[in-house]
Amino acid sequence: MAAEPSPGTRRALVTGAAKRLGAAFALDLARRGWDLWLHYHRSETEVQDLSLRIEALGRRAWAVQADLAKGEGAEALVGAVANLPPSLIVHSASLWTQDTASSALVDSWESNHRLLGWTAVVLARALAGWSSQGGGEGHLVTLLDSRLRDRDPEHFSYGFAKRELAALTRYLALEWAPVVRVNGLAPGLVLRAEGASPSRWTKAGRESTPLGRTGRPADLVRALRYLVDNRFVTGQILAVDGGRHLKGDLFGSL
Repeated sequence: MAAEPSPGTRRALVTGAAKRLGAAFALDLARRGWDLWLHYHRSETEVQDLSLRIEALGRRAWAVQADLAKGEGAEALVGAVANLPPSLIVHSASLWTQDTASSALVDSWESNHRLLGWTAVVLARALAGWSSQGGGEGHLVTLLDSRLRDRDPEHFSYGFAKRELAALTRYLALEWAPVVRVNGLAPGLVLRAEGASPSRWTKAGRESTPLGRTGRPADLVRALRYLVDNRFVTGQILAVDGGRHLKGDLFGSL
């Protein structure tokens, strides 16, 4: 890994950084002058490749492994980065558990809620502590889901954990203001699910969004830029979904 940064360097931590949106966020932050802590669980090869790409951009990168769905994983992650604490954390890690209200097991329920909700609490606490020690304003950005308002019968544990995370995003924004800002991004059809055919993906975008199309990772990257740069924004959940969130309101204002 790269050498230690000079004082004053901006550092960010991205959870679930090895692939997909997490990797896109990390690369864009590196292009914008941030050094990166790259959290991963099992994707060691991918995160090492990402580290090399970030270092090729002239920034520093450190890979850190933790299982956020189990035990004290979130606390271990915070401890691992505390020597060079980040001021920005993008909580992108997630599980894509397929279960229903009838089939869900307590292990899958707890794993989803620990990885999403409890980890967000631990990360916000850490940011507040680092800020109080002279680290400047902290910022936590949670990655949500545009289907927060809908009933998704095939992803029961995942869906309710994301709804909990949405509520926590606003709660933590109040709890830790003014030393930490907390915002959320709720993507829609941006990355094609594994196993989904391109034609089915295009059809889903056409039929399920008011704008009649799917999005791109660049749309989320630009939204993250806005949240990071606008220091007068906290407690917001920004839907980047082609208007999909307008179609359902099962869970009220979440």
